[in-house]
Amino acid sequence: MAQPAYDLELFENRAQRPRAKVRAVRGRKKASRLNLQTVKTVAMAVVMAALVVGFLYSQATITELTVDIQNVQSDLVNEQSTYNYLSGVLDSKTSLRNVEQIAAGELGLVKVDRSQVTYFSLESESVINRPETAAQKITEFLSTGLLSLMEYLNP
Repeated sequence: MAQPAYDLELFENRAQRPRAKVRAVRGRKKASRLNLQTVKTVAMAVVMAALVVGFLYSQATITELTVDIQNVQSDLVNEQSTYNYLSGVLDSKTSLRNVEQIAAGELGLVKVDRSQVTYFSLESESVINRPETAAQKITEFLSTGLLSLMEYLNP
């Protein structure tokens, strides 16, 4: 049959009852619960501290990158300003009026008069004859001589 959890008949005196042991066990359970609760609290505190440190680190990184972006943007604006200035200088230096002034003033060139222009026309064909070089003359002489020799040998 079933046995009771505590057999009180075994203990005749109240001082010998297991109640004191139960309290000691209960006290131990409270201590272990307290330790478990403390461990949970410490673990939560560590996790929260890690999250706060991670958040602060990410904010610091964002701040540094924002400063870098602003510096690069200011450099870009400066470079665009320099580009626009140099483009204007280039346009002014290469304008037709400026080139004419430099050609006339510094180089001493003058504009062409109509009397200086000479027009000429070619015959019906546009052929340019270049003078023969010595190598071309020798080659032509040899080829002509060989052809006449070949005609002489072939009846």
